[in-house]
Amino acid sequence: MTVSLGAPLRADNSLSAPLRADDALFEQRADVAVAPTESRGPVLPPSPAPKSPPHTNRRLGIAAIVLSATAMGAAGLFGRKATPEGAVLGEALTLGRMAVGALGMLILIALSRRLGQLRRTRLSWSVVGGGVLLGLSLATYLSATVLTDLSRAVVLHYLGPVVATALARVFLKERVGRLDALSIGTAFAGMLLAAGLVGGESSGGEHETLGTVLGAASGVFYGGALLCYRYRTDMPSDVRSLWNFVFGAVAAGGMVAVTRPDMSGMTATHWLWAGGFFVVCGLFALGLLVVAGKHLRSAELSGLSYLEVVVALMIGMVAFGESVTVLAAAGAGLIVVAMALPVFGRR
Repeated sequence: MTVSLGAPLRADNSLSAPLRADDALFEQRADVAVAPTESRGPVLPPSPAPKSPPHTNRRLGIAAIVLSATAMGAAGLFGRKATPEGAVLGEALTLGRMAVGALGMLILIALSRRLGQLRRTRLSWSVVGGGVLLGLSLATYLSATVLTDLSRAVVLHYLGPVVATALARVFLKERVGRLDALSIGTAFAGMLLAAGLVGGESSGGEHETLGTVLGAASGVFYGGALLCYRYRTDMPSDVRSLWNFVFGAVAAGGMVAVTRPDMSGMTATHWLWAGGFFVVCGLFALGLLVVAGKHLRSAELSGLSYLEVVVALMIGMVAFGESVTVLAAAGAGLIVVAMALPVFGRR
């Protein structure tokens, strides 16, 4: 009886084994079914959302460069009003302009918590040379605005892009497109007419000759500075601007040390005009230039910057009674055409 009673128990035990095997098979199938779901996570991660291209506002860029060029064109007005009768203070005023600009850029970099970028940025000859040439260019240009007609000074100063294009062709082997060549050639012809160098009358005085020489020198220095800006494109724009101001101030300071301008005749009114020059033609104009550079192509930026010549021509006529001949007006018109070519010719 004991054996007969134990047999069913063994039979039950034997029947229970397939059940456990089925359970194991079911669990294995369940694992197989779940495994692909678990493996799909790391194998096919969710794709990140595509990054949108940097947003540019062309209208904002055009407005910024128009305001910047207008403020730069008013440099002669501020320079003349800040200079006592018979004095030439282009070097001293440029030193103040560069110093205020450097201080303003340093404050902006500090507010953005990027002072460490200054320590990590390596200087090079192009950075130093660009700042020095910029300081020399602005100093000689401002002195030229006092010694000669405002229109002639600014026109000679804007020989810089032509000089820069020629130098880039020689040193950087850059090719000049047909539209760029047409724009530069038209602007050059307009400059010659607007300055009265072709078909115009000149007083031929000592101050007039010196002003013309200084204006031409400012154009050459400006072209050299533009060539230097073609190098070190890896440097952030605000850091590059700061060093431009710093080394520009060094160059202007050297000119002040050599020429020793007499500033004893400056009154409170002169100093007010000088302060306006530092802010309007320094921080305001150059700050807007940075904004325009972020939203416009380089061809558009260069073309629209020629507006400064027309602004200076009009200021000289309205504020100082400088005569504008038919040829000078035609030259200003050519400059406007040259300004519009890069903007409307590459839609």
